[in-house]
Amino acid sequence: MTATQADSAVAGPFDLLAPPKRSLLRDAWAEVRATARYSHLLRLLVSSSLRTENSNTVFGFFWWVLDPLLQMTVYVIFIGVILNRAGPDYPVFILTAIISWELLVKATQGATAATLRKERAMRQVAFPKTILPLSQVIGAGAHFMFAFGVLLVVAVPFGIYPSAYALLVIPIALVQVTLTTGIALFISALNVFFRDTGKIITYVFRMGFYLSPVLYPVTVVPDRFRPIYNLNPFVTLFDAYRAIVMEHSTPDWSSLGIVAGGSIVALVLGYLFFVRLQESFAKLV
Repeated sequence: MTATQADSAVAGPFDLLAPPKRSLLRDAWAEVRATARYSHLLRLLVSSSLRTENSNTVFGFFWWVLDPLLQMTVYVIFIGVILNRAGPDYPVFILTAIISWELLVKATQGATAATLRKERAMRQVAFPKTILPLSQVIGAGAHFMFAFGVLLVVAVPFGIYPSAYALLVIPIALVQVTLTTGIALFISALNVFFRDTGKIITYVFRMGFYLSPVLYPVTVVPDRFRPIYNLNPFVTLFDAYRAIVMEHSTPDWSSLGIVAGGSIVALVLGYLFFVRLQESFAKLV
């Protein structure tokens, strides 16, 4: 056995994180072009995921409506009924944040699972691996837009009627999808090498849920913690969604612009990280 062979024999996951021999930017651009060529496969994966998601359940696609509404009901009972700390429009307040948070969770967990689930395909067929997490993000985005429509209907009994401001959900959602895609790419690639990542991220999301203004307004956070608290991008995103739905006003574009810039950085870094590691996926999954 040569020295090179001996070195490769003892190489571990951390060795795969070493600087690439080829240009990472060139590989990333090649991956973008390959993804464009395989757009038909991307559409197929998204369609298949949406069709089969609830295929073995009694209610089927009706879960797209039930899921956010049941979560809303649980928190309304706990905060509004048991603790008696909710206003008259509290269901709309928390439902707005829940559907936004679920976009992040569904996309990231789906991307993590899909990257491992397609292990046989990775070994047998050459295709851009980024399609796997991207298909899950797009599917989660479809869930979000459907749930947003449900939100507008649920808000009517509370005296909050749909307005033209609701169309601003498109740029706000694009910012969130950009951020979510970067996170999903990073986590799904990391989980291939460190399988505990998928389990750890569940608790990270749970902590993030309670550290974000889902169940409470930002005003309850003590002033001394507010500068750090506001670093959470979902503080801005939740406020933006609530502004267009509940207040019929425009969001804080300056804050949203900062989040958009950070989201682009997260997307680029997540994409480069995924591209750097994807060549070793088939050897490990």
